[in-house]
Amino acid sequence: MKNTTAVGLRAEQLASEYLTKKGYTIVGRNFRNRYCEIDILATFSEYICLVEVKYRKNNLYGGGVEAINSDKKRRLRNAFEYWLSQNSQFSSKQPRIDVVSVDSSGAIELIENAI
Repeated sequence: MKNTTAVGLRAEQLASEYLTKKGYTIVGRNFRNRYCEIDILATFSEYICLVEVKYRKNNLYGGGVEAINSDKKRRLRNAFEYWLSQNSQFSSKQPRIDVVSVDSSGAIELIENAI
């Protein structure tokens, strides 16, 4: 069995590369605070995006968005609000939470404004 931290980091790396190819500019990764961890922070057009990366071995139990329960959504919103309050240089951007789902075959799905 693979180390889950290594698998998660690999999924985040794949997601970062994918987002960069789609025109996103990565401004931060793995920001932690008392609310939760933010996987990726990126700008895209007029948006500042919190990007939650979900690795799915398979889709038997749903995709990436389905793996985020209401408690996790609340914690992501709180963490994003805190991060935004500490990074005023992005105040002109519209906040948005996206989800990138990466599966074991390396397939990537981006869901914009997922939360």
